[in-house]
Amino acid sequence: SLRAGRRSPPLSPSLHPFLPSRLPTARSRAMGRRLYKTAVFLSILALFHVTVCAIQHRNYLKAIQEPFTYPPFEILIQCVVLLLVGTWGVLGLQANFVPIRTTTHLAKQTIDSLDGGPDFVHFNTRELRQ
Repeated sequence: SLRAGRRSPPLSPSLHPFLPSRLPTARSRAMGRRLYKTAVFLSILALFHVTVCAIQHRNYLKAIQEPFTYPPFEILIQCVVLLLVGTWGVLGLQANFVPIRTTTHLAKQTIDSLDGGPDFVHFNTRELRQ
């Protein structure tokens, strides 16, 4: 707790399990990106395999003249797991957001240049004579 300007001591990594013990290096970041890329690639490849399995299951049902109601439970579970793995990989590959620096551009503009003039003005207001 913070009282009258007193600070609490910083958490040491040995006391807090969620804090990293050291900052990530370029090598560990590259290995992390490789892991995320591998997860995305394998999830896409496995989703293709699951699609082929679903098509084969449907063809099997046609061969034994059974109606197709829904895919097998294993295929559904595989799709959900692969979707989660692929989403995790894509979210891990995202880059940091770059701020949009508009202050220098807007500082040069005046009120006269910001006003583009009247919008949606038309002068065809007379009725047509017939």
